[in-house]
Amino acid sequence: MTEDNFMDSDRRQYNRMFFSKQDGPVAFFTFPDPHEKTISAIVMDLSLGGLGLSIRKNENMVNIGDHLILTKIKGSTGLQTIANIETKVRWIQNYENFDHILFGCEFLNASESLREQIQQFINSWAEDAAVRR
Repeated sequence: MTEDNFMDSDRRQYNRMFFSKQDGPVAFFTFPDPHEKTISAIVMDLSLGGLGLSIRKNENMVNIGDHLILTKIKGSTGLQTIANIETKVRWIQNYENFDHILFGCEFLNASESLREQIQQFINSWAEDAAVRR
């Protein structure tokens, strides 16, 4: 799979849970090298495959191919167990007129129990959304 079509194929492969920029949880990342920076980004969507995120321009920048360690997610009940997971930056959208950069991280080597927890969280969110309609 190429970098260009990762986003499209991922969307077809996994159900996603979406958050708004205003109330989305915050994900905290470190680089594998402990001397490198840490990053916090707003979670825009979550799937079994990874996360879609938003970060303010001119803050700590990421590049396609960067490996990041997701250390924790704060701000949404049920997501605290998603921690200490290696991820890889798969895509970046950096539009000139936007004040944020969007990027996507793929989960690498996620355990089966973690995948089950994420799926339960997404299913619960989907059921709640159906009830609100």
